[in-house]
This record gives sequence, structure tokens and C-alpha cells, in this order.
Amino acid sequence: WDAKGMEGSSNWSKFAVGPEGEHNWKGGWITHPSDMDTFDKKSGVSGDECGLWKLRRPLPLFRAQITSQDLLNGSSDDQISSALLVISGLGSFRVSFDGVPLSTSGPIDPPFTDYSKRVMYRGFDVTPFLLGDNGKMAQSHVIGVTLGSGWWDHRPVSGMAKPKLLPRGPVTVIAQVMITYTSGKTRVVGQTGGDGVNWQVSRGHIRESDLFTGEMVDLGVLGGMEGWDTSTGWSANSDIQTDSKNPYQEINKWIQPVSYRTEVTGEQRKQEMALKAKAMERSEAKSFPRRDNFAAPIGKLVPHEIPPVMAMERIAPDEIFDLGGGRWLIDYGKAFSGMLHFDEGVPTPIIPDDKRYPRAHGFKAASERGDSFITVIYGESLEMTTGDINRVLVAGLGQHDGGPRHVSKKEGHTKNAYCFPDDHDGILSQKDVYVVSKASKADGKALFSQARQSHFTTHSFRFAEVCCSAEPPRNAHALVYRTAVSEWGTFDS
Repeated sequence: WDAKGMEGSSNWSKFAVGPEGEHNWKGGWITHPSDMDTFDKKSGVSGDECGLWKLRRPLPLFRAQITSQDLLNGSSDDQISSALLVISGLGSFRVSFDGVPLSTSGPIDPPFTDYSKRVMYRGFDVTPFLLGDNGKMAQSHVIGVTLGSGWWDHRPVSGMAKPKLLPRGPVTVIAQVMITYTSGKTRVVGQTGGDGVNWQVSRGHIRESDLFTGEMVDLGVLGGMEGWDTSTGWSANSDIQTDSKNPYQEINKWIQPVSYRTEVTGEQRKQEMALKAKAMERSEAKSFPRRDNFAAPIGKLVPHEIPPVMAMERIAPDEIFDLGGGRWLIDYGKAFSGMLHFDEGVPTPIIPDDKRYPRAHGFKAASERGDSFITVIYGESLEMTTGDINRVLVAGLGQHDGGPRHVSKKEGHTKNAYCFPDDHDGILSQKDVYVVSKASKADGKALFSQARQSHFTTHSFRFAEVCCSAEPPRNAHALVYRTAVSEWGTFDS
């Protein structure tokens, strides 16, 4: 009945219930072996925080194979009624099934919480994939998971987001498929963890992903690994030994993941935060045993409680300006949070005539190797004297690389250079990079034309500089990302 007491009916809908508590999660958190070693003092991998962070790049991809044998329930008459994939990943994740993207969310999924206390998971109906065409099941299926750093393992630049106050660990994923049969019986397959079936991990195409400083995507690797999340792209585990000191040798080398492990308890982390916030005196602190596995603890899993972050608006450019040297300035008319979407692909890169890239658009290591690349820098305003993007007011809120200092400041006052990104030319910038290695066997022009947008980062901007290309990017729209809440009205002030 409605508000007026009138009888009515609604269309049939469908919902599913995920695991009811921690004890119903058969899967466990898994990670790349080399990444886990950077949080284990006994592993032999040493270095400072920044050095260890760099060893966890490029970011890993995860996949699992589910065979038709896994899906059988002992009787040919007992057919699959429904199948629900429940999954979460830290920092951020996107999931596919048989190569078909399932995630509708943007760059921050799961939502930002204190991950040492709780982590939200999502559920996806994968019943149509398992039933197949005309009720004929496929021989195997593949779950694919792409991960970004998110708020979990971003670049540890000092003075920026106080990463030491946030829980940190290697990027990790947990998943399982919950199947219900026509008989009412249930079964869990494809779970991560020690008894999981056929999960693999490899380093992939995202060289770096950061919510503040942007993302670097290796389009050559992305093209070379096409189909990695499908049955036809499945391969057996590689027999190579992982090399934590050279993670780039682990690209497209599929190996068995390891369980996420830590010796840090939730009580210990809570005390550490209280001490740092000066909410507890050190004389009151409890003593804990020496820890070798120092990754942050992961909190309990809870269902998604808020709408996801999604692309909620699409904006066409107001104007495009030729700044010379292959650099193009795009004005979208208003400031917002999001990223560019190249509808017709990233433009083909060129090298400036004098081989000198405009400020912050350089990529020294790539230039020395002869790699091709396109850079995008984002900002909310322009400098009054040059017309360039004002990088001081974005990303790190004016953080620079430590010098030169103002004469009024004491020596060492501006030492903010720790783990400062290469090629940002002194000011921390919002910068996305699309690169194709000279060693790539694929057609570089085709690879750039197939790229559309970055994955796990957002930028605050009105203006975007794209460099360097002979022509401006065609149909480069801006996507506005925000929490997908309904708009109820407007107001003026």
C-alpha cells in the first residue's frame, strides 16, 4: 500500500546475502610473495620505507581458475540455481569474470575506512557465466583481479598524507564464489587462501598507482598480457624463482600467491595510534613482543554500506589551447574530482624539436631507453605569468622536493624530499603517464590508440595539460567521480 492507502505492486527484484560473519569466509587474504617479503624482517629483503615500496611495483594481478569439476555437486540432476562472487581487495580493486568487467565502481573500492578495523566487500551475481549458453556449462572460468595502491600502500612521501598514521601492507585480495543448487545445498568454490583452488599472481601493467601523484600505465605490458583473465589466456605456474630485488622481471610470470601474514595485533596498532596522537602517555603503554612480520592487521569484513564512487558526470572541453612543442591545455570550465577519458585513445606521442620536455612533462628514464610516452598533468588554476597549470595548489598542497629554501628559513627547514617522485620538477604534481617500451613488439601507435583512462587515481582539476603530441587529443572528455548518491535538488549562494 502507498501513502494514500492504495494497493499496488512493484516489479520483482533480486537480492543476495553474503557471508554471515567471519566464520563463513572460507577464503583468506593472499598477496604476491615478493611483496609480503618487504614486510618480513626475516626474509632478507632490506631497505628503507621508500626503497621497499618501490620493490612492490609494478602492482600485481591476481586470477583464479574454476573448472566444471569444481562446480559439480555429486548429481547431474542437481543444477546451479545461483552463484555469488564476494570479494574485496586492498588498496583498491576491480574484478572481471571470464574477461568481462564486473566492477562498476571507480578508483576507490573498497571505500576508505580504517582498514585495520573493517574492510567492506562487494558481491557480484555470476550465475549467467556458470550456467552458460542453453544451460551448457563451460569447461572452466577465470576470475581476474586488478589492484591499485589506494589508501593502503601509496607512495610514502613525507609531509603529505601522514602515511604512518594509516594501516599499510602489501596489496592483497580475498574472494570466494558461493553457489546454491536447486536442491538447496550450498558450496563455496574459487576461494583464496591456503586451501584455495588455482589462484595465481603476476606483476602487471600498472607501474605505479597513487591517489595523490597519479598513475603510470605500461601499455606495452597491457597489450602483451591481453586475455590474462580468460580461460584461453590461462597458463600453468611459472617455475621461476621470484626476485624481490628486480620486480620488473616478475611481469607476466604467473606464480602461486602466499597468505597475508602479520604479527601486529589490533590492540598493538590501536596503542601505536594513541601514542602518535598523544592520547596516551608512554608510561601507560603496554609492552608487546618483538615483531618480524610488521604489515598492518586487516579488520573484519563487512558488506558494502555506502554507494560506490563512480563516474557521475561527463564533461566536454570548453576550449583547447596550443601551448607549443606538442603541449595542449584543455579547459573544462569548472573544477571537480575525476580524470580524463580519451574516447578515441591517447594521442600518438612525439619528441619535442629541441628534445626538451616542458616543465614536469619529462620522463628521464624513458627518454634514455628510447621509450614512447604521453603525460597528463592536472590542476585547478593557471599561473598568472606563464599560463601553465599552477601545480603548487594541487596534489601535495604545495609540497616540493626540499629546495631551494627561502632565506628566512633555517637550514634543513624544507627537507621534504623523502621518496619524492622522479620527473616532477620540484613540485609534487598530479601526473598520469602512458608509456610503451622501445622493447615492446606491438605497434606503439595502436597501443596508445587503445588506451582510454587511468585506473586507480583521481585528480582535482579544471585544466589538464597533455604532452607531447602533434595534434590535440580528440574527444578527451572529463569524468567526474564522486559517491553515487542521488541528487535531491539545487541551491544558490
